[in-house]
Amino acid sequence: MGASTPLETRAEEYLAAIRAICDEVRAAAPETEANRRISPRLVSLLSGAGAFSVAVPQAWGGLELDPLTHARGIELLAEADASTAWCAMIGCDTGYVSTRLEESAARVLYSDLAAASVWVAAPTGAAVPVDGGYNVTGRWTFASGSSHARIFCFGALVMTDAGPEMVAPGVPAIRVVALPREQVDVIDTWTTTGLRGSASNDCAVTNAFVPVQHTFSMMAVEHPRPEPLYQLGSLFVWKIGGVPLGIARGAINDVLAIAATKRTLGNTAAIQESQWLHLAVARAEWKYRQARSFYYEALGDLWATLARGEKPTREQAVQVHLSVIGAVENCTEVVDAMYRAAGSASLYARHTLDRRLRDIHTAGQHTTFALDRVADDGKALLGLPTPNAPMLSVPK
Repeated sequence: MGASTPLETRAEEYLAAIRAICDEVRAAAPETEANRRISPRLVSLLSGAGAFSVAVPQAWGGLELDPLTHARGIELLAEADASTAWCAMIGCDTGYVSTRLEESAARVLYSDLAAASVWVAAPTGAAVPVDGGYNVTGRWTFASGSSHARIFCFGALVMTDAGPEMVAPGVPAIRVVALPREQVDVIDTWTTTGLRGSASNDCAVTNAFVPVQHTFSMMAVEHPRPEPLYQLGSLFVWKIGGVPLGIARGAINDVLAIAATKRTLGNTAAIQESQWLHLAVARAEWKYRQARSFYYEALGDLWATLARGEKPTREQAVQVHLSVIGAVENCTEVVDAMYRAAGSASLYARHTLDRRLRDIHTAGQHTTFALDRVADDGKALLGLPTPNAPMLSVPK
């Protein structure tokens, strides 16, 4: 067996650092949920482990790890607590966003590359061109990690006196604007079913000046940096698959842990002796492992293409998206089944299965998993055009 490459060594060290903090993340989960944010202590632990700098260029002092390692770290965290994992997943967009800017401007704005970012791509703001930049006003929802992020990145329509600037008929120009926390109002709106600790609040900006060098076009094809990690615009999305996988793994482990001592009414034997539980955990394990294998296989195939300096195909993008859909749908079934298998124990808010059930159903509402996006996958498999499917867009 050959020696590990520098990338493999960095990946192993990173995952070891994440494993080292998972017990504390798990222990803090009730507090995280109750406070609807991760604590400053957890922010510090995540930052110190590299969770927010996994996508920052190594040339800048970041880890610049491959997307499979990003996902595995998130999966480990999600097994401990999904809200913390969600914050890590969004927070590590620091590397993906900062590298879209010109380097000197990025290094000034992102003075702490180990800090978390928020990125809401939906263009629900307006960017009015002025000398040297844009005046930005808008309100954005689902700003995960808003309680602790240093930099906030929002999509905005470029507005002119005649209305939105258009780059093609029916296609408006979208500018991503990056602002320091001081220019953003965080509005406490995140009272939800699950992922309660992710602080995915609304954010508002009112007539804030953003220098042009702190913005970039969502339509840009060429990336300023040459490394493989930055050559596919949608790559930052795919780490989301680690969240449902981690939640499902945790749910199976929860049931395995209580099976030796839990008994049903009128039965002195532990439920681990019951055939119905044998079948339930067997089905859960195969669903979880099938979903996990497809996800890492598809993501690994895409990454191998990028790492060779080649352009990925639309078919590869379809397979990755389908694997993410498979992860959330199969893992939701797993968590539902484990919730039922645990019986009355699951009903209490203090039990981890209660939280896992709510977390995975909330995560499944993310736009990545929307049915119209699944339909785009089907159209692509049938050889039909998918002009409005940005997740399936690949460099030409």
